[in-house]
Amino acid sequence: MTNNIDFFTALQDFLLPLLVRGYERVFIELPARVADPRNRFFWAYILSFMAMGAWAYRRYYPEARGHVLRFLFPREVYAHPSAIMDYKLLLMNRLLGPAGFLSRIFLGTGLITLVATATQMSLNQMLGPHHQTMQWSFLNSTVIVIGLTMLRDFGTFVTHSLSHKLPLLWEFHKVHHSAEVLTPITIYRKHPVYSLVGEFVSLGLVAPIQGLVAYLFIGEAQPLEIFGANLIFAFFHFVGANLRHSHIWLSFGPRWSRVLISPAQHQIHHSKAERHWDKNFGELFALWDWLFGTLYIPGKEREEIEFGVNGADQQEHATLRQAYCVPFINCGRIIRGYFAAPRLPAPIGDNLGSR
Repeated sequence: MTNNIDFFTALQDFLLPLLVRGYERVFIELPARVADPRNRFFWAYILSFMAMGAWAYRRYYPEARGHVLRFLFPREVYAHPSAIMDYKLLLMNRLLGPAGFLSRIFLGTGLITLVATATQMSLNQMLGPHHQTMQWSFLNSTVIVIGLTMLRDFGTFVTHSLSHKLPLLWEFHKVHHSAEVLTPITIYRKHPVYSLVGEFVSLGLVAPIQGLVAYLFIGEAQPLEIFGANLIFAFFHFVGANLRHSHIWLSFGPRWSRVLISPAQHQIHHSKAERHWDKNFGELFALWDWLFGTLYIPGKEREEIEFGVNGADQQEHATLRQAYCVPFINCGRIIRGYFAAPRLPAPIGDNLGSR
């Protein structure tokens, strides 16, 4: 009897903090994001989404009828089973934290700081102590902030492109691409393994540069902020970041689409059409896609796009259990297939054919 009591007491001690934390994450932290300029659902970014969406409504949808709000938030999109799955994944990830759980254990900010510090100490040993005579100014702060932003964006590009090219990684990223409609919530439709891969890449690219900056400069860089948020982050969200995952077509035109990835370009990335496969991997800058030959610039007129993946894959993530478990099952099949019979490696750059 005592053992049973001890077991239930231990179980209660384990579950109660999780439930309390889950309640805080869903009912306190999630609504508070509307007032946080560091979050993509900050009220000003939502207003920007609506304003730019209303402009796109007039520019690209002359045949549309009805109130602009019904165009911005159509029931057939936001009540679609795919959108409902997005909401479930968001709440589950916030409640239980699976999307960031592995990342926090293995690759949290503490580890990034550790790698940056190790880089700084290694430079001290190899090159000798730096007197750090370099002072921060608005100019070098701007250059370094932009440089680190571009480096993080390149890391996102690397993670994204590898997740399309490598079959094992594609199984996890396919959860995101299985969305049949796009809403701003679709950004959170991610498998935790995809998030973990992104943290590995960020650790390898960004942390050493942070260590180099700490070696060269006195103190910390003064952040470039607006409303308390990183200036580039805020700019990115003011110019339509939330439209990227939406049904609303908005192109930056042939010139600016070579500089920044527009909402239309990211929607093309989600397209089922073969001509759109493996295009526009970048998040913010179009430079990386241009360098690696994956940039797709749309024309002046809106393209009709069907979102999702093709074939049997489109029904693989219809439930939460499938969204979390099917990628592991499919990876097991792929690995068994590799060991079952020798195969010639596919040429680099070949599409996986399951989009």
